[in-house]
Amino acid sequence: MRTDHLAGTSIPRFTYDTPSSPGNDFYALCAGDKPLAMIFLPALDHPITREYISRYIKTIGDLNGVRLACVVRSSARRAAELLEGRALPFTVICDAPGVLYNFLGVETAGLLNWSFEAQRIIRSAQSRGLRYNRKAPQLLPLTLVVGPEGAILFTHYGRNLTDMPGDCGAVYSLCDEVCELTGRAAPAGAPPRTARPGPHSDETLTLPDLAGDLTGSAEEDAIGKLFD
Repeated sequence: MRTDHLAGTSIPRFTYDTPSSPGNDFYALCAGDKPLAMIFLPALDHPITREYISRYIKTIGDLNGVRLACVVRSSARRAAELLEGRALPFTVICDAPGVLYNFLGVETAGLLNWSFEAQRIIRSAQSRGLRYNRKAPQLLPLTLVVGPEGAILFTHYGRNLTDMPGDCGAVYSLCDEVCELTGRAAPAGAPPRTARPGPHSDETLTLPDLAGDLTGSAEEDAIGKLFD
């Protein structure tokens, strides 16, 4: 395991929307002694996003004290429509215009980035009549492990469309190894820590503030229930 060049830097403080609540404080989300795993996915109605969020829901008990946030390229309104009032057991950060994706350098997939697993997921979705925006750029996943005040402990830029933790057990194992490498307490049963002030702790931005005037594009029509 190796860390990327972003490890050791910090994500600026910002506010984000979830499907059920606007204006949440990112630094409040990553505060405390338990690490926060962030998985960057395509839009919430994308077959790959649906597949991996379903896996995380089914294996949520394996997080063992690790916190999980999935970032999606959907508006909070659209995500709420897809979820139809259902609450997920982890945080969903809605970033339709892709401000965080651009800020962290999430890349677009090419033909060589299509894994066999991604092809299987897409074919299965098509066989069930599920639609998604095929014209939109296909995004490679990004996995972060974040500490207090947005401190980036680990980054992994996916080499293909499904190169990310496959379930919550894998998320926990990753965070446990990152804690060991960085000298932090293990995720479960760790004593409270007092975080040092980060370089951006005195300023809270909205997501558009991170990248100037960015606006989201229109999203596809509803495709029915998100999960079986």
